[in-house]
Amino acid sequence: MRITKLFKAAILFIFLGAFSFAFLDAKQMSEISYKIQYMIGNRQAKELVQFLGSLDFEKLTLIEKADYIIALSELYSWAGVDYSYSEKAYRLTDEMLKKHPEFWKFHYAMAVVLSHRVQKNNLLAITLVGKIDYHLNQAMQYGPKEWEPFFLAGVRNLEVPLFPNLTLAEQYLKKALENNPDHIYTYLMYGKLFEKKGQFCDALNVYKTALQLSIRPEWKVVDEEAKNEIKTRISEVERKCTKK
Repeated sequence: MRITKLFKAAILFIFLGAFSFAFLDAKQMSEISYKIQYMIGNRQAKELVQFLGSLDFEKLTLIEKADYIIALSELYSWAGVDYSYSEKAYRLTDEMLKKHPEFWKFHYAMAVVLSHRVQKNNLLAITLVGKIDYHLNQAMQYGPKEWEPFFLAGVRNLEVPLFPNLTLAEQYLKKALENNPDHIYTYLMYGKLFEKKGQFCDALNVYKTALQLSIRPEWKVVDEEAKNEIKTRISEVERKCTKK
């Protein structure tokens, strides 16, 4: 079973650009979290590996531990490191969930780790989608004001060919935008949703809103990817909207 091209791109760029920090400004982040954000957003794989190696995991805050774990999985996803990074990310997440079963970001981190494995091997979707759904549901339950788990749950229900659900996808993506109205990639997914439903004028409005948002320097690659995708779709969506 194959995961759609869009979902694979979503994992590659969304986790890369959206997994943790975009809704916070630098002053609200710890220095460690900000450095992780910057290195991921600027594809600084070598620097990120060195930085993670310099940290004492046990001395990190819960948020920093979750970000550390996600960074390991990100490196496995796009930086060409070996599977041991994913194994370590999974092991640490499992340990943290046993100690902190109600902390939303560890559930989200587990969903990220498993999703990156699906990205690498599409056949794993058969066995891992249920686990991904479980941890996303837990993350949404314990982090109702966070946007990341709602966003990822929306993408999963929109694009993964195992039990897609457009109703749930719309619900989750709408909530993600309520929690973070500045995340460009969410608008891309929301527009895609309306296209699938045949609501082309709604999709056009969503895309136009996204193009008005500023590209964030720390996530330049991710935001540009989203805007470029939107620009390629607008002319067709405009035509279909006019016909209606």
